[in-house]
Amino acid sequence: MSMKAFHIYNILILLLLLTFNALALFGAGMSEGGIYPYMWFITGVSFASWVFFYIIQFVRPNKVWRISWFLIMVIILFLWETGLGSKVGLMIFN
Repeated sequence: MSMKAFHIYNILILLLLLTFNALALFGAGMSEGGIYPYMWFITGVSFASWVFFYIIQFVRPNKVWRISWFLIMVIILFLWETGLGSKVGLMIFN
């Protein structure tokens, strides 16, 4: 895989993250309770972690390094977005 392919894959993950977070915040905003601070925390940390993993992937020019950190990023973001972020946000803000 080339450097261009890694950029494209990372941008696709960012677009999926933007879409999912926008839908989640829209759904929370349409509810009676509104958007709580822990929901902003979840979305902020998800974008910060994406940037962190994006930088880590391109620190070394080794393809195995990039692929392994890309897979770690996808797994951690999946776990964060599907419930772990909500639990951590509730522990911090409640």
